[in-house]
Amino acid sequence: MKLRFFGHACVLLEAENGCRVIFDPFQPAAFGGRIALEPFRGPVDAVVSSHRHLDHYHIDPSFGSPILVEGPGQVRGVAFSCIQIPHGRPGGVDHGMVTVFRATADGVRVVHLGDAGRAPTQSEMDELGRPDVLLAPVGGRFTMGPAEAAKMVRAWGPRIVVPIHYADPLVRIDLEPLESFLVLMGGHEEVEGGFDVLAADDSTATRTVVVRVLQPRRHT
Repeated sequence: MKLRFFGHACVLLEAENGCRVIFDPFQPAAFGGRIALEPFRGPVDAVVSSHRHLDHYHIDPSFGSPILVEGPGQVRGVAFSCIQIPHGRPGGVDHGMVTVFRATADGVRVVHLGDAGRAPTQSEMDELGRPDVLLAPVGGRFTMGPAEAAKMVRAWGPRIVVPIHYADPLVRIDLEPLESFLVLMGGHEEVEGGFDVLAADDSTATRTVVVRVLQPRRHT
């Protein structure tokens, strides 16, 4: 499996069989141009959106005729499950709910937290299982902030955590900087665009968490 990051909360999953799933694609120039990132364009098999805000939901003509994943199911061998979590605080009163999706393919579990306003509870973590890759918002305001995200990562213990939804000069939304999360986590790796993920051998897997910072790709 390959994962590629396109900024904000937009991530492309490419399974070994060629299935392409785009998570939380943003509308070009959303919110009057405040989202100035270059959007993802290209054919996909499925679109997964945590909620319908314009910085997390867009169906581009270049996508072709994808399936919109709105709950548990399967698309070309990629299996989806999900839970609901409040968006914003307190308790989602202001912003409703978001859907946290787990996608499983090639023996790899990827959890995309979208705009989760709080960390999953222990029972919710147990329901989703230990992620191989956790895509976690860390910028606060509408989502959990750096301290809560760091505490969640330590409790959940994913193999890899990729921070998303943080301050970016091309996203004119008042979010906390990525560095506020990284300083709490210690060391990290930086990768341009994306990376490959292989299934873990459970007999040798450790609880060490790798923090992987992805520099957004500016093209497909």
